[in-house]
Amino acid sequence: MLTHKNKLGIVALVALVLAFTWVGCCLAAEDDLDRAMQSFVQAMQARNTQEVLGAFSRTSPWKYKSFNAMTNKLDSQVAVSFAEMAKDFKARKGNWYYMFIENRPTEHFRDENFRGQKWLRKGNTFFANPKEPTGFYIKWRQDGKKWVIAEIGDYVS
Repeated sequence: MLTHKNKLGIVALVALVLAFTWVGCCLAAEDDLDRAMQSFVQAMQARNTQEVLGAFSRTSPWKYKSFNAMTNKLDSQVAVSFAEMAKDFKARKGNWYYMFIENRPTEHFRDENFRGQKWLRKGNTFFANPKEPTGFYIKWRQDGKKWVIAEIGDYVS
């Protein structure tokens, strides 16, 4: 027969197991996010269109925010769909192809942000370029079991 003291011990043990399980899940999710960011950086460096596209949700758009480099104010923002990016990548032209894969002389996002440096993780879903920690950033979100890019901030002059 279980005594009151034994019941409290069992409840405490179950609570402890649940706490460790929750912490383990959180740490695993952080590791997955770090791996997703590292994979994206490697895809950008290699100009791998399929891997770059793989960092974005197929079903919901991500936001591109352009900030004025002189004023630090938001110039524009646009919602971008996977289909729009895939179309640009397939045609080997268009805004998103030039931004992510083949820079034009006026587009420096890929060259300035993906030259081998490790991006700084800031918070649960946010990475900043170590050379420009207040400028270029990438924000992630979970899409099912996968981490996908939710937002990219870019400074333009």
